[in-house]
Amino acid sequence: MPASALTESVGTAVTTGAEALLAHRRDDGAFVFGAHQASPLNTAGALTALHFADPEGSAETIERGVTWLCENQRDDGGWAMRSVPTEPLTTALAAAALHLLAPRRAASAVRAARARFEELGGSAAVPEAAMTALIRQFHTFAGLPHEGAQRRLPLELLLFPGLSRRLLSLRLPIYASQALAQSAHRRRGPAGRALDRLARPRALAIVRDAYEREGATGGFSTDPWLTGLICLGLARSGQAPDLVSTAARWLRSAAGPDGSWDLMPLDVTWTNFATAALIEAGHADDPQLIGTREMLHRHQQPEPFDALGCPAGYWGFSSPRSWPMALETAESSAILLRLPGGADDRHVRAGLAWLTATQDAAGSWSLAVRNSKPGGFGPCPQMTAKVVGALLDSGAGADDPRVVRAVRWLTGRQRPDGSYEAMWYRGGTPGTAAALEALSRAGRTEEHHRAAARARDWLLRTRHPDGSWSTGERTGPGTTRRGTVEETAWALRGLLAAGLSPTDPVLAAAARWLVDAQRADGGWTPAPVNEYIRGCARYADDGIAAGLAVRALAHYRSAEVAEVVEATRESGSRRETGVRETGVRETGTDETGRRETGVDESGTHESGTRESGPRETGPRETGIREAGARETGARASGTREAGPRETGAREAGTRSSGTRETGSRETGTRASATRGTGTDEGDRR
Repeated sequence: MPASALTESVGTAVTTGAEALLAHRRDDGAFVFGAHQASPLNTAGALTALHFADPEGSAETIERGVTWLCENQRDDGGWAMRSVPTEPLTTALAAAALHLLAPRRAASAVRAARARFEELGGSAAVPEAAMTALIRQFHTFAGLPHEGAQRRLPLELLLFPGLSRRLLSLRLPIYASQALAQSAHRRRGPAGRALDRLARPRALAIVRDAYEREGATGGFSTDPWLTGLICLGLARSGQAPDLVSTAARWLRSAAGPDGSWDLMPLDVTWTNFATAALIEAGHADDPQLIGTREMLHRHQQPEPFDALGCPAGYWGFSSPRSWPMALETAESSAILLRLPGGADDRHVRAGLAWLTATQDAAGSWSLAVRNSKPGGFGPCPQMTAKVVGALLDSGAGADDPRVVRAVRWLTGRQRPDGSYEAMWYRGGTPGTAAALEALSRAGRTEEHHRAAARARDWLLRTRHPDGSWSTGERTGPGTTRRGTVEETAWALRGLLAAGLSPTDPVLAAAARWLVDAQRADGGWTPAPVNEYIRGCARYADDGIAAGLAVRALAHYRSAEVAEVVEATRESGSRRETGVRETGVRETGTDETGRRETGVDESGTHESGTRESGPRETGPRETGIREAGARETGARASGTREAGPRETGAREAGTRSSGTRETGSRETGTRASATRGTGTDEGDRR
């Protein structure tokens, strides 16, 4: 469609998308999507926990759950959440639960599931070692054969609080409960039994601290998966019967009428995605967001999480007593900064103080615990980039020590192909786009500019011909990679932040693709790009997809307006400077009107994209330097600085403070979120 038609279509998509987001706002200010996201993984975990914790009191709940699993087994014999290809972890645990709870009734379902598990690659197809161990554990409970021996979880590790926190992070309460169960069933020598006696009180204290700080409801971070694993471990250990009973009661109350358990609520995550999009779309002063600001205030944690050694001031992904998440803390802080009164908001100050206190020694940010070991819940490039954005939005400069250390770490963590990782999202696009934005805003050295250029060029290389981006995965033999709303929105925002013009054909095609992908109801269809258990279980989320799409298109629209204003200003400046001494131009052409860097006489970039307007100043020195851009043949002029715009002109309602915001998880699960609290050693949103 012509540029003018695209501009009009983008504006319409932003307006209808914002209206659709506001329709999901709850009376308490939170944005809620996906009232029912049934999870076969959570269902299998909860059923197994109830079997060991309270089989008689849970008989009816267990019966409904078994029926649901049998009825929702796929034709290929496996399980996964909606829109997600069959996954080996979910299939293995569902098969174990059915064999444990209904061996005769579900015999054919178990056979089909085990066959499918092997077709998917078996345990070798599960990338997380902790999840492989969990499969062995569930199969042992059910009396099913499995590969390898069950590894021991040393309870004595908990006698070293600092070490165990750094190694386990949010998995610490799960590990404590599972290690307690092992100590009750494994035979050990005199020295081992003595160590277990010493460590057992410490393990119970860790679990009880998490239990009591959430009001002793029995639920852990409102997550059935997390609650089921802790309940299961304690039930098999014979310890803390009061806690086991309360956790079992919570699991029964969380079961759906159909017998399944949902993923878990993501109130803060959904609210962050929706609010960041609405702010970008011009709704910062919308009275409807007053309650949202108050909701975020209520969900900030006023007390430390002692078991994890985390200070107060953080946000989690769900309940008002959720567990600490650096990503949500960065996003919530950045969002509150952009709402009215943000500059004086004490909750923002507390969130930024928490982020400052938890920065890793290397300059990165881990999920929750400072200096967590790499992998699992350790240092994350996307998370680190989002914190950098929040710090810059708060007024910190590129020379702020926290920013300097983070950018240095990001530069060193770039993959050889130019991409970056994201803890809670599949594929390279979300991490690369976030890092590109951070490097473009805060990069100061030639090394930083080269890293930004490599990230930009990776995004340009991985673009599909139709203008979209994807995870790069194929859904089956012979299938093609299909673009996703989430990845396309991440890439569009990242490239805009790096300084590419909205008139660039690459960006125009991405905006057009997102406009065409919008549904009639104003939303967008999500893809399974969000990690629930890292590398093992995914989910698709309507709120994350819609928030990302609206925010990216609104940013595109604002960039168009700013570029028009800037071109008008420069045109006026040329008219003024063109009349020298005599006040009359001697020739009909402006000799300095063309850029000196890669623009031919036709006004076309070396890469083939049109120049947005002639300039007299030559190459820009901000953002990505020319030298880095030439390495790949992308735009020779590199990227424009993504910091303050001189014009301050944004579309109606957006702030003109001059800093670009990076507040959203592009801000998801997250997410899912369990988030990563899945097992002894590794899982996820």
